[in-house]
Amino acid sequence: MLRKTVLVLSFMALLGGCASQSVYKPAERSGGEGYTETKLSENRYRVSFNGNESTSSGKVQDYALLRAAELTLQNGYDWFELANKDIEKKQRQQTSVDSGLDVPRTTVYQSCGLLTCRTTVAQSPGFGVGVATTTTRTEYSAQLEVVMGKSPKPSKGDPYDAREVASTLRTALIKTKD
Repeated sequence: MLRKTVLVLSFMALLGGCASQSVYKPAERSGGEGYTETKLSENRYRVSFNGNESTSSGKVQDYALLRAAELTLQNGYDWFELANKDIEKKQRQQTSVDSGLDVPRTTVYQSCGLLTCRTTVAQSPGFGVGVATTTTRTEYSAQLEVVMGKSPKPSKGDPYDAREVASTLRTALIKTKD
């Protein structure tokens, strides 16, 4: 009995740790959760950030800006400007049929990008009548194209001070954790 209790408590602690883990990290794969950057020229980068279903559009944009500020500082620059900015919303719907009986199950997955949606239907055999449940999951991603520069900041345009942005966003995002 004690062994089961320890196992359950360990599992709950593990789940609690996963739930509070921040999504601000390098993406492990293309399109995966986290940030990526691509060098376009000496002082120009494309920074992308993909959130998960619990990361709001605003947080995704903040994480992308934080990465742009950090990258600017890592490359020896003081400020950056946005040459381009894009936010993408991806929605997936999952419908499942379930009851206490062995019933036919149909699951519908829908993944939408900016221009098109893709729908996949999966069915399993069974009998009887079931209850349909539909779940919609929304994920956001942000893409920024940034141009970096050294002091002094230009008087025209809208340059960001990289140190200030990094400090402000780290403080704000670490407090909220998603």
